[in-house]
Amino acid sequence: MTSEAKTSSNQQTFDGHHDAALRRVLDALDQEQQPADLSFISQYDNAILANLIESLPDGYRQHIWPQCSAERYWDILHLMQYETVKHLLSQFSQQQLNDLQHFVSDTEIVEFADILPESMVDIYLEQQDELTAAQLQDALSYEDEQVGRYVDTHILRARPNSTVERIKQRLSTRSNKHVAIYLVDANGQFQGACSMTDISNASDHTRLSELGQSIEVFDHQQMLADIALSLNVVPGHAWHPVQRDGKIIGAIALSNIVQWLQERSLDIAISDSPSDEEDLFTPVPTAAKMRAIWLTTNLATAFLASWVIGLFEGALQQLVALAILMPVVASMGGIAGSQTLAVALRGIALNHLQQSNLKLLLNKELKIAAFNGLMLGLVIAGVVSLWFQSLPLGMVIFVAIVLNSLAAAASATMIPFVLKKMKIDPAVAGSVILTTVTDIVGFVAFLGLASLFLIS
Repeated sequence: MTSEAKTSSNQQTFDGHHDAALRRVLDALDQEQQPADLSFISQYDNAILANLIESLPDGYRQHIWPQCSAERYWDILHLMQYETVKHLLSQFSQQQLNDLQHFVSDTEIVEFADILPESMVDIYLEQQDELTAAQLQDALSYEDEQVGRYVDTHILRARPNSTVERIKQRLSTRSNKHVAIYLVDANGQFQGACSMTDISNASDHTRLSELGQSIEVFDHQQMLADIALSLNVVPGHAWHPVQRDGKIIGAIALSNIVQWLQERSLDIAISDSPSDEEDLFTPVPTAAKMRAIWLTTNLATAFLASWVIGLFEGALQQLVALAILMPVVASMGGIAGSQTLAVALRGIALNHLQQSNLKLLLNKELKIAAFNGLMLGLVIAGVVSLWFQSLPLGMVIFVAIVLNSLAAAASATMIPFVLKKMKIDPAVAGSVILTTVTDIVGFVAFLGLASLFLIS
C-alpha cells in the first residue's frame, strides 16, 4: 500500500470514528431524559474530542467540556482552529479558567497569549524565574504571526573547527535539552547546521565543518505565512535558525509553522475529495476541460433563468422599475448564499460537517438568513419606496429578498454536502448550482409578487 493510500485509509478511519461519536452525542443530548448520560465522551482521544466540539454549536459544547479531565484541556485546544479556541475561552467558566491556569505551560502562553485573559498571562510570568520570564516577555513582544514569537533559545553554538568529541562533552555537561546545533563564526554569523543524528554517528575527531549543512535562516521579524510559501525543508533538520541583527538567537520548529497554518486554516484540504479534482498545477488542457463542463452547465442554467424572466415579460413591459430592481434581488441572494456556501465548504474540509449535524447547521444558517434578510430587506424597501414613490413596490422587494435569502441559505448548506456524496467537487460545482437557485427563486418571487399585487 502506498503512503498516499495509507493516508487516505487513516483519514477514512478517523472520519468514521468522528461521525460515530457525533451521532452518539447528538442521540444522547436529543433524548427527553435529562440530564443526558455523556460519561462515554471521556473514552475518545483528543483528536476526536477536538473535532467533535468544533462540529457542534455552543448549546451542545457546554455539555462536553465537563466530561473531559482538566489535564486534557490544553491538548484538546491545541488541535482546534485558532478562532474556535478564542470563542471557547470567552465562554469558559471561572472554574474552567482556573483549571487552564493550573496546567498552562510556556507553549500555551506564547501561542495563545493574545486570546488568554491578561490575568492568566501575568500570573504565569510572575511564577517564573527571572531568565524565563524575560525570554517569554521577549517572545510576547512580537506579533502572533512573526517568527520571533516562537523562538526556542535552547540551541548550541559552536565554531566550525570544533570537533564532535568537544560537542559531545558540552552536551553531556548541560542540563538543558538543546534542539539544534549551529555553527557560527567569531562575530556570531551563521555558518551551517549540524543535525543531532550526524553528531551521534560521526567519529570524535571529525570537524564540525565537515558535517555542517546549508539551511535557511529566518529573521526574527519575518511573517510565518511568508515563510510557509517558500520553505525549503532539509532532511534531518526539524528546526531552522533565527537571527536578529545578523546573529543567531535561537531556532523555530517546523512543526510550529505547520501548526500555526492549520490553526488559521491556511493549509486545508478537503478530505475524501473526488479523484478528478483539479489541483494547483493541473495541466492546462485537463483543467480547461474540467472547468468547461461546469461553464457549459452554467450557460444552460443562465438560459433557464432567462426563460423564467421571459414568463413575466408582460409585467416587465408595464413596470420598468422591475427590470431596474431585478439585479438587486438576485445579488442579495447570491452574496448571502456564497457566504453560507463558504461555511459549508469549510465544514467539509475540516471534517466538521456530517449527516449527523447537517440539520443543526441548516437551522443556524436559516436564522442568520432570516435576521439579515429582514434587516437589509427593510432598508432596501425604504430606499425603493422613496426612489419610485411606491410603498407597494417596496413591500414586494422586501418579501422577495427575505424569501431569496432563506432559499440561498438552505440551498448553500445542502448543495456542497450533496455534491460530496455524489463524488463531485463542491468547490467547483457548488457556486454554479447556487447561482441558479438564487436567480430563479429571486426572479420568481420578485416578478411573481409584482404581477399579483402591482400589475392591473
